[in-house]
Amino acid sequence: MTSLEMDIDLLILILPAWVANATPAFLSKFIHFNHPIDFGKKFIDGRRLLGDGKTLEGFLSGVLAGTLTGSLLGAYSLHDPYASLALATGSMLGDSIGSFLKRRMGYKRGQHAWGLDELPFIATALMFYHLFYDDIIVVENIQPLLFILVLTFIVHNITNLFFSWLINKFRS
Repeated sequence: MTSLEMDIDLLILILPAWVANATPAFLSKFIHFNHPIDFGKKFIDGRRLLGDGKTLEGFLSGVLAGTLTGSLLGAYSLHDPYASLALATGSMLGDSIGSFLKRRMGYKRGQHAWGLDELPFIATALMFYHLFYDDIIVVENIQPLLFILVLTFIVHNITNLFFSWLINKFRS
């Protein structure tokens, strides 16, 4: 397998996690999600556990979209529905972990936090894949896993910049 083939395989592997993470933000532009995961509860520091931006509808739509992405890829023998479910669920849980940490650090809803917006969702997705589907977090995979983390960081930020620009262009 060439390096390019391995890189393409990695992109296909993580696509359900990426789709899961992006889906709630995309859908929230068209549909109002109004059931916060934390039910308005506060942590011992007096701040909301997650905030209004993390909703049951968003979590479930992300898991569903990521799983469907993997299932569609599975129709072409490129993915497995169980793997995509593990990746999508891990992605949404990791996104919630990032939000929890952002609240503890005083970040407001929608405020960018370098690293916390990009890495917890993909790291948790990979851990779920490892725990519930197949061993991926092994020494031999350190370089590909680092590639996934770095690529996710870059793609996430470029995508956010593009959609911010696009939204502002249409608001004008």
